[in-house]
Amino acid sequence: MKCPYLRKDIFFMPRIFKIAFIIFLLVSTLGISAQSFEEELKDAVKTKPRLEFKLDSRHSFINQTGVKTIGAKVGVQFADKLSFGIGYNQLWSPLSSTISQNGLETKVRLGFYNFSPYVEYVFFRDRKWELSIPVQIGLGSSYYENKSGVGAEKFREEFVVSYEPAITFQYRLLKYFGAGFGIGYRFMFVPNQQLNEKFTSPVYIFKTRIYFQDIVRDLNID
Repeated sequence: MKCPYLRKDIFFMPRIFKIAFIIFLLVSTLGISAQSFEEELKDAVKTKPRLEFKLDSRHSFINQTGVKTIGAKVGVQFADKLSFGIGYNQLWSPLSSTISQNGLETKVRLGFYNFSPYVEYVFFRDRKWELSIPVQIGLGSSYYENKSGVGAEKFREEFVVSYEPAITFQYRLLKYFGAGFGIGYRFMFVPNQQLNEKFTSPVYIFKTRIYFQDIVRDLNID
């Protein structure tokens, strides 16, 4: 027997996830008072910055279809507490569809990329584990790639802006290498109105990290 509320429940799942994520984020940071947070940041930026490099794979949904976005980040880290830098992200999954373009049925593939300034605050750390709150703002474009061989190769391209807060957990597997998992949400502040696809979605993050500061220290490089 079909449930008459099934489609409605699926439709509201992103909204439920959004509310749950915000509550989870707030609960995770309840122990951080505004005063101690401000003091930690002030003390952190007074220390010598260290280079960091990260790779991540973000899994999300576009029109209820699972997609993968790959990215890389390079930045600086202060006192193992605060880091910021710039990243690059690109849609990796081949998401194809057929649309009407100039009165013709055209086979297209969805394209998306952005450059993402980011900041990350580490609110818990021990010898192996690290818990943090990363936030990134994506500045890029989305578009269709023409796969029919007729007409323009790329069209309906527009500038887009996204905002992605998250919470991540990282474990140090080896001396110079760590891996982690996180959950977040992508909000499209400036969407591409010409596309049929919707990018606002929950985000699941898989990331790796190379501990350059330890490599530099062990090699005695000043």
